Amino acid sequence: MTAEQKKILVVDDEPDILQLLEISLTRMGFKVYKAENIGSAKYQLSKTSFHLCLSDFKLPDGTGSELVEHVNHNYPNTPIAVITAFGTINHAVETLKKGAYDFITKPISLDTLRQLVINGLQRHETKEPETSSETIQIKTDYFDQLNQLILKYSESYIPVIIFGKKGTWKKRIASLIHKNSDLNHKDFTVVNCANETFDLTPEASGTIVYENIENLDPKEQSQLIKYIKTLPDDNRIIVTSNWTEDEFMHSLGVKKSLIRLLSVAIIKTQSVLELKEDLVEVSKTRLDQLAEDWNKLPCKIHPSALTKLKNYEFPGNMKELDLILSKAAVNCQNQLIREEDIQLENTGFQPQLNKEMNLEKYIEDIEIREITNALAKTNNNKTKAADLLGISFRALRYKIKKLGID
Repeated sequence: MTAEQKKILVVDDEPDILQLLEISLTRMGFKVYKAENIGSAKYQLSKTSFHLCLSDFKLPDGTGSELVEHVNHNYPNTPIAVITAFGTINHAVETLKKGAYDFITKPISLDTLRQLVINGLQRHETKEPETSSETIQIKTDYFDQLNQLILKYSESYIPVIIFGKKGTWKKRIASLIHKNSDLNHKDFTVVNCANETFDLTPEASGTIVYENIENLDPKEQSQLIKYIKTLPDDNRIIVTSNWTEDEFMHSLGVKKSLIRLLSVAIIKTQSVLELKEDLVEVSKTRLDQLAEDWNKLPCKIHPSALTKLKNYEFPGNMKELDLILSKAAVNCQNQLIREEDIQLENTGFQPQLNKEMNLEKYIEDIEIREITNALAKTNNNKTKAADLLGISFRALRYKIKKLGID
């Protein structure tokens, strides 16, 4: 089918925008159908088979998310994207979860519109999932859901933020998003914001990953915001944080403008402690993969060895589990991993805090972080920092002295 024959439905209640999109898409060689509300869009969808649908978010009789849900349920072979001037993080997340392949805010350039259409038409032509897709090959509900998000977010250039504790494969997830995207032939650049020296604005083309984003001070955050806004349309940003989503969103040290810019698509990883029920399947899969890599028979795990793993807290999470299993597979006899083969010492990961002993230290760490962030945000003005924290100047001065904050 030629480009001239492809039909695109455009839904927007502003006549000027509707006309502008019609002119732009017609010049690209597409046949354009128009609708000014959800009701009209549903009627046209029932009468015509469309290759693509582009919708505004705010419509007279509902939202773009509602139309996305309708199209995804009734016309699964018709990709739909949302273009809006009223975009928020929550709108984007809601719309993407309901099946939109992209969510873009106005104004939209001609090049961005062209790429948006190309991505949508590629989805229409590929009815079956790509057999070459790279995902995490562990068959559990958690990893199945993770793979779905990886494949969904790889289909567009929207920013992605990945939350999770150290060792929960955040960098690996970012890499898989890149490998499954059409940027996979370009650079995959990682900037570790926790390093003493790092290049905040690398000259790279493709996917740029900012690890430990929570370590940026306010000045660096402003630089990053400016840098991201000047990136070409065919670049994408992925960031990772060891904080939880709640800690990041509500931290006084993180600029709200940075949150709005980055938090369009969100992935939350789980620790090994949260995946204890999956430990048997995770371990078996990893040992099978090691055997394939080493061209050996796969190892089995004795029940006592598995019990030892289940009783361990895994401060290094998936990275540490992988290291422990790799060592055990090398050192075991007759492809059977026994309890003594599971070496939990000297893995290079610090033990987690004892839940009974370290509540006070945990609270102190939070206080130090938030006070430091508030002081940085107010250029070390303690009066303003106290107001920002919602405490008195005297209380702030006491805490600074008590906690040894410089």
